Amino acid sequence: MLERLIFRAGFFGLFWLILASAAFSQEITQVQIPPKFDADRIFAAHVRRLTLSSTQPAAGRYITGKQVLDQLVAQLTPERNQFSWEIRIAKDAGNVFASPDGAIFVDEDLARLLGSNRGFWAAALAHEIAHIVRRDWARRYLFQQSLERSVAGQTDLGSPLMGDSSWRDRSSSETLFVSFCRRQELDADAEALALMARAGYHPNFMPAFYHLLQAQPQLDPRLLDAEHPSWDDRYKQLRSLFVGAGREFIRLWPAPYISPGGNPPTVVYAGEPTERRNSDQGTELQVPLHCENLYGSIEVVLRLTSRDRSFMREWHQDTGCTSSSTVISFPLSGSGLESTHSNLQAVVTILDDHGGLLSRSLALKPIRCTSLVGSLRAERNSPSFHTTIDSSRPTP
Repeated sequence: MLERLIFRAGFFGLFWLILASAAFSQEITQVQIPPKFDADRIFAAHVRRLTLSSTQPAAGRYITGKQVLDQLVAQLTPERNQFSWEIRIAKDAGNVFASPDGAIFVDEDLARLLGSNRGFWAAALAHEIAHIVRRDWARRYLFQQSLERSVAGQTDLGSPLMGDSSWRDRSSSETLFVSFCRRQELDADAEALALMARAGYHPNFMPAFYHLLQAQPQLDPRLLDAEHPSWDDRYKQLRSLFVGAGREFIRLWPAPYISPGGNPPTVVYAGEPTERRNSDQGTELQVPLHCENLYGSIEVVLRLTSRDRSFMREWHQDTGCTSSSTVISFPLSGSGLESTHSNLQAVVTILDDHGGLLSRSLALKPIRCTSLVGSLRAERNSPSFHTTIDSSRPTP
């Protein structure tokens, strides 16, 4: 963990140091990148030299990533393909991130997780490619500089010197910066969806990739930080673009199973679980589901565990998720919950029909089992979509 923090802190700290010195004499007045602004490219050159010995190219077991990268960048127009594209596998990097010159760094553990799955690689790389061709590193730096100059020329809120002068709450600038960064992430997602469709990767691989990450407890939890929108927010903002990219994929690849990415992944949307009284006046927990591209079945597992681990109970339900609003019900009454275990932690797990993990959602609040009432809400950063892949099945 310490090595990971050093790697990331050094990477981003170096970026701001180089950009600050290189941009000192450059006029920065707006988010649009000035024609002669090259601080981001200077930064990228430093990164190449510093990381060459501590990272490795995507070869051998990681060759799939290199192959997918080549397919994706081949879709770019010549004027947007002026970069030195390369994947570097980095130990303890904790994420996937891009350098402004076309180098994409992938955490070693994450690269192993992606393995030979071309669709997951495409989702991870297309997003970073979009950041690079848009020069988002430079835009982010320029926007932050404009905010800092704005605040520097104004009196802080609460200053005794404020009087009639202009003032600004510094926290508002931080909010603006976070909003700007989140907008960049959404714009990169939108561009990545179109790029994936042209290259032969169904857009559903993007939520599949994000939820693959969220289901892996060993990966860096900072994959979703304050400057990255949650997947729920991303899906709401990009819903229409998902539909459009999906149609474009089908238009270009009418036989998806022979596309570079193969069949689209199964996506299962799990709504907010709620407790209800059933017809027998018992209590049950209901989990609403919506599935896409599901050709088999899934297993939904509810586990309730006491804080001291002295009590644990599981319920299992299989479903083909054949309707647009499938509801899975778990009866809670008469299950030994009417005991002293008044606060139980609830976990909902979804498995594919081969027993593979699709997702695991942790309840934010404990179940109040003495009264068998209460609400079960999905943890803020837990996935709303649960995904798996089976590209061996032909499209029906």
